[in-house]
Amino acid sequence: MNEQISFIMDIQNIDLDILQFEESLKKIFNEIEELRNSIKLKESELGKLQEDLTELNKKFGTTELDIKMFDDKMIKMKDTQKLIKTNKEYNALQKSIKDTEALKKKSEQELMLLMENKESLKGKIALIQKDIEGRQGVLSLKNTEFKDMEKEFEISKNDYLKRRETTKNKIKKNYLDVYEIIKIRKGLPAVTPVLQSGACTGCYRMLPPQQFNELISENVFMQCPICSRILYIDAVLPESDHAESVPAAAGKNSKKSNNKV
Repeated sequence: MNEQISFIMDIQNIDLDILQFEESLKKIFNEIEELRNSIKLKESELGKLQEDLTELNKKFGTTELDIKMFDDKMIKMKDTQKLIKTNKEYNALQKSIKDTEALKKKSEQELMLLMENKESLKGKIALIQKDIEGRQGVLSLKNTEFKDMEKEFEISKNDYLKRRETTKNKIKKNYLDVYEIIKIRKGLPAVTPVLQSGACTGCYRMLPPQQFNELISENVFMQCPICSRILYIDAVLPESDHAESVPAAAGKNSKKSNNKV
């Protein structure tokens, strides 16, 4: 393999390691943000349910007072009937007692319904509180994981950058510039191997036969004519493997379009 390309691949491997660290950190950071947002939503839901429970408790208390009031009223009416002297007054009082009993019964039914709603709300609140506690536990673990990975990355990054700088000094500036430009425009990998079929593994388009033959036989710094990535072949392929795709006359005729090292 071309020595300059080998050095560039060392740089690329360092950049890939750094990128993997950064993507892992970003992934955990995004998970933390999602957890925080989900906890906020759950807390908002919990707050609404607690407000509903407060309102129910108020209605519950008011209804209990209504029932007590009806009880007190019926006691007074029953005491009053001892003093009644006419049937008309007696009948009117009995009607008032029945009406009051009906109102009391209605309030008691409302009280039972309120009690059921209260229990249901308390159950929902308990479940959401448990859910929030679980999410907060996971969030705590994720925060710890993020901090630990961040520390590890800071230590590793210094080592990566030192190695990168050392390797960088071995590469010709124009070749290094090509790599940096491809990395920015295309992303990694910027250096890719060529398959035995003659296809660039960056874009999977076939190289022209002459270029493919030159890449195999010459010590050249070559870029894919389609995706511009830097190309290399791990080992020289037997001519029989690509004889059909590479004309016998092809090869050194295309040197003018590529850089030799």
